[in-house]
Amino acid sequence: MTIDDKNPEKIPAGAEMFFPLFINMSGRKVLVIGGGSVAERRIHSLAGCGAEIIVITPAAGENVTRAALAGMIQLIKRKYNAGDIGAFMPFIVIAASDDRQINHNVMLESRKLNIPVSVADCRGECTCCFPAIVESGDYIAALVSKNGDHSGVRETAQKMREFLDL
Repeated sequence: MTIDDKNPEKIPAGAEMFFPLFINMSGRKVLVIGGGSVAERRIHSLAGCGAEIIVITPAAGENVTRAALAGMIQLIKRKYNAGDIGAFMPFIVIAASDDRQINHNVMLESRKLNIPVSVADCRGECTCCFPAIVESGDYIAALVSKNGDHSGVRETAQKMREFLDL
């Protein structure tokens, strides 16, 4: 949508429009459900921004375990239970388990509590998107796809990294 009265663009009914926004995450609580490779990437990015990270997963990957042992994150080794989000009341929730039903339940609880949630395996359930991050020197960029094309985002982010490394 534009503010140009002569040629306004209409947002289709039911379409979700995400606004790119950078937020200071220092000291903000993030609850991550899952401990596999997707969760590891999200945790790595969030830890670099100073977030307070709590991970709930029955099986943590090597990097998640190492981060917990180093005191960088709080690791709770068990499955997600209904009520976990309400108990921790995080600023944001990342649903990145390998179980579709668990991710869906995490989304439902997050939405009920009006807490932004990124659902790794279902963009349609997200209230916020986790971007590909490109950093170089004094600059940082974040990239998401308008249509959920993850491979296109990965390729474009790599091209941006190569360009910035010139």
